Amino acid sequence: MDFKPFKVQVEMLGTNPLNDEALFTELLDVIESFPEFAPQFWSLEERGKLPYNRDDILKKIKAVELGSYAHIYLKRNKAVKYFGSIDVAPRQNIFFEFDPKLNSKHYPALFEFADRLVQVFKPDVASVHIDTPVYPRPFESSEHKNSRIVSSAASLAPVDYFKVGPKGLAMRTYLGPHYVKQFGQELLLSTPKTQTELQSWGGIRLDLSEAPWELTEQALIEHWQTAMAYLRPVKVFADLDVYQNRKFKYTKAENCTIGGLNYV
Repeated sequence: MDFKPFKVQVEMLGTNPLNDEALFTELLDVIESFPEFAPQFWSLEERGKLPYNRDDILKKIKAVELGSYAHIYLKRNKAVKYFGSIDVAPRQNIFFEFDPKLNSKHYPALFEFADRLVQVFKPDVASVHIDTPVYPRPFESSEHKNSRIVSSAASLAPVDYFKVGPKGLAMRTYLGPHYVKQFGQELLLSTPKTQTELQSWGGIRLDLSEAPWELTEQALIEHWQTAMAYLRPVKVFADLDVYQNRKFKYTKAENCTIGGLNYV
């Protein structure tokens, strides 16, 4: 990697009920099993900070009934630093944002951490991505613009996702059965410039290289462009319009049925 990351994120959205005690217990088991990622604090509010207590968390999620919600925030202030949220709501998602100064020696464990969470949650879509730097706008070169397009497409922020669907590939992308049907399993598994793997739960993992966290910025762009050129004709990833050489506008693709909505 030849750049200083702007963001390091793990995001996933799905329909498996997160107010299921057994499932949530498995998620906490995974999170606690990585010493470098074990949470120090939790809260029901974004700015709250209570000593981490899994029993209190499980009591709260068990009380979430049809039509209600709970946001479980997890934090870690010592290395490795992160902010995480697990939204037990109709739009269920799991999100972790790590300190961009995260030592690169932790990257392999971070991708394994995400992989373990995915095996439990079995999301409709998930991504693990290390953002390249933010460049001035209007963009000063095609490289700057393309770098920002890759980072933008990798984002699964719910506010955008539930309007336009998935925007594109991340360094590592998981597509669950909901999207595998829309793309076609054979097509996904043959995506160029990716390492693909069929998951035991029916999803497919696509990595932009064997060790995506080692990609240079230019290689990341090249691999992403080649893979996206292969997948875009299916018209499931959102359509992108770049205007004024500075702004991105996404619209839902005609063959996309957005997943991730489930009233728990």
